[in-house]
Amino acid sequence: MAASCCDSSCSSTNSNNDPRWRRALWIALVVNAGMFAVELYAGAAADSRALMADALDFFGDAANYAISLVVAGMALAWRSRAALLKGATLLLLGLWVLGSSGYAALAGTLPHAETMGIIGVLALLANVGVALMLYAFRSGDANMRSVWICSRNDAIGNIAVVAAAVGVFGTGTPWPDLIVAAVLAGLGISGGIQIISQARGELRRERPVLAEGSQCVELISALEVELGSYRHGRRGGDTELQWRALERAHVLSQPMLLRHLRVHALMLGLAIRTRDGAETIGQLVRMALAPLGHFTGRIPRGNTGRSNVSAFQPMCVPENLRHLVP
Repeated sequence: MAASCCDSSCSSTNSNNDPRWRRALWIALVVNAGMFAVELYAGAAADSRALMADALDFFGDAANYAISLVVAGMALAWRSRAALLKGATLLLLGLWVLGSSGYAALAGTLPHAETMGIIGVLALLANVGVALMLYAFRSGDANMRSVWICSRNDAIGNIAVVAAAVGVFGTGTPWPDLIVAAVLAGLGISGGIQIISQARGELRRERPVLAEGSQCVELISALEVELGSYRHGRRGGDTELQWRALERAHVLSQPMLLRHLRVHALMLGLAIRTRDGAETIGQLVRMALAPLGHFTGRIPRGNTGRSNVSAFQPMCVPENLRHLVP
């Protein structure tokens, strides 16, 4: 599937601005995105899980072409985030198709073989057309060659769908459709996991690394000092001291997800106690965004964590904390 054969182009650092190449990619993107929608709709209408699974192939290619066009010239971190989104979507779609295949097997529904065959042949023609269009670029760089190879190899999935349609028509059972769907969905899930793993590895290499050894211990100790100041302010009813201590604690806690969430929880509690509605809502939003930030590697250094600043805005780290914040 596209998920497994296109990884090299997603991570390629090469960028080719040949107008003919970019035009070919745009055409391939439109064709694949359109066929993704057609196969997904037809699969639901014909009760065919194989068509739905093959739609993942078109989604993978469309996403790959979009990444090549939009983020190929950007920094590695942005390309990795785009690939991460592609991998996660591919994984979720694959799991959905696999789950719906299991449900169909239990329900015993029979897909419409004629629709499967017609759409399967249409998909095959679309992939052959794209492959022929990209044939001229088969000897280009790794990015160009991988895109052409993807389109050429995708025809195998289309042939499998057509074969499943013939099998359903000949046997009068849904099993050929379900078997092909399970295989294609499994490839989609595997490809999604591979893409996510590679993207996360690239993001880990790009993001600041948490200090180790004595510096890590010093960072956690400094965080506990700030939390102690917060508790002192709470006992004395000093709201300003509490916010100041929690803002500094937030700056220190950002590289550590659980401690990061703990600081936001304390901020939420303080906002509720002081009847600050805007801050309460802001903290709920930030608690939801924190895991995503850690997952994607987008952690704005020095951000105070308050609702009066953007959750994505890097800020100046207090001078006496700079040696601790990675």
